[in-house]
Parts: sequence; C-alpha cells; structure tokens
Amino acid sequence: MRLLFAGSIAIAIMLPSGAVAADMGAAGSPQAGDWSGFYLSAGGGFGWWSANQYTDFEGIPAPGPSAHTNGSGGFGTVGAGFDWQFVPSWVAGAFADVQFGDLRGSIQAPFEEYSGTTRNRLNYAAGLRLGVLATPDALIYVDGGYSHAAFTGSGLDPTPLVPLSVAGHDHDGWFVGGGVENALDFTGVSSPGWFMKTEYRFADYGRENAEMYVDATGAADHAIAFKPTVQTLSISLVYRFNADEARGSALHGGSDVSAKP
Repeated sequence: MRLLFAGSIAIAIMLPSGAVAADMGAAGSPQAGDWSGFYLSAGGGFGWWSANQYTDFEGIPAPGPSAHTNGSGGFGTVGAGFDWQFVPSWVAGAFADVQFGDLRGSIQAPFEEYSGTTRNRLNYAAGLRLGVLATPDALIYVDGGYSHAAFTGSGLDPTPLVPLSVAGHDHDGWFVGGGVENALDFTGVSSPGWFMKTEYRFADYGRENAEMYVDATGAADHAIAFKPTVQTLSISLVYRFNADEARGSALHGGSDVSAKP
C-alpha cells in the first residue's frame, strides 16, 4: 500500500498543472476532447517479485509455505489498445501488452541446502481500463484483467553428488493497476499524436509446480510449488492514430479549418 501511495503522489506531480487553469471551461470542468481510437505503446521500467514456495512430494503439497524468495530487474514493454470517450470527461478502453526482461531472483529446494536462480523473463496481459480526464490532455486511470508470467529453470547450488535442476514454470493470474497518460505537448514541443504513460501494476499468480529432476537421468524427483506476485512501474510512449485530427476538431469547435469559405 505504501508503494501504491508513493506511486499516486508521483503520478499527481507529473500532471501538467500549469495547463489546468487554461483548459478549464467556465463551469470548472475540462473542455471536451476526443480520446477515442486505436493506439500503440512502447517503453520500459523496473519490476520486482516475491514468491511463497511449497514442497510437493509425489503430488502432495505442504500445507504452508516452506520458503520465501524474491527478485527484481528491468524490462521492456510493447502494447496496443483502443479507447472510447463516452462522456466529456470519461474514457474506457481495452488493451493488451507484453513485458520482457530479466527480473532475477532465487528459488530454493525446500528442506535442502540447495538454491538456484530463476528469472521472470516474460509477462503478458489483456484487460480493461477506465479513466477520467483531469485536463483535455491528461487522463488518470485504473485498469485490471488477465495476466500470464513465465519463469526460467535453473541448476541448484551447491552442486550435490547427484546434480539437480529445477524446470521452468508458467503461471496464470490477474492484475490491477493505475496510472496517468498525458500529451507530450506539455513539454513545450509540438508533438501531435504522441503521449506519455506512467503506470504501476500489481499481479497475483496461481501456485504452479516447478519440477525438480536429476540432471544425469532426467528423472523427476519432486516438485517445488511456486506462487509469485509481481509489481512493475513503467513509462511508455504512446502514439494515438486519431489524435491529430481530434485535436484540430476540438480546438476549432468541430469545424474543418482546412475548408475554404
């Protein structure tokens, strides 16, 4: 919760406050723009994960966690989506994105002296978002939906007399998050169609087995049940395909400024 609170403060600071007064109508609400349309995004960020681990002997899991591990690292992200501005100050949308990187941490063989390195290398998500316009060029939103995470396998150290490894494992779960998206024009540089998005996301994944096997024979010994949560903070550039046309229409009262009288 403290991380979410800190993220909310950072997002609020990023809003182009100097433009708020100029963009407010006489009634004290943002003037109508048009955020409807398709967009593409690309960026990167930092993430961290933590996981409860459970020993699973011959399909019988332990009742409680037998170890707790964590990891962190950087990632890149690409995505696409569609937004619909259904009233002057509200925007809803659907999107999908992929995060790829190296959020590296440890995995342990419970009740044994062995451990290895596992990496959260790939996450993908699909979901919905709902936001409100603080100004015509700044959207504050929350989002949520389905997420999938992939973790790599690892050898175990110190190397036992019979070398052991842990297989890679995939997890399905859900995510919630929120952020702010604003036009890059607030930097003072004209950039029609280009926006910047800053987002915090929390994902919770189900418990899945990571098989532990004997390297020499490939025979499975027992499994480590792994249940992770992943948090990410990202910054992305967004290109909106209809933003240039919509901005011109909004600024000129919906008229086509290129038309001759």
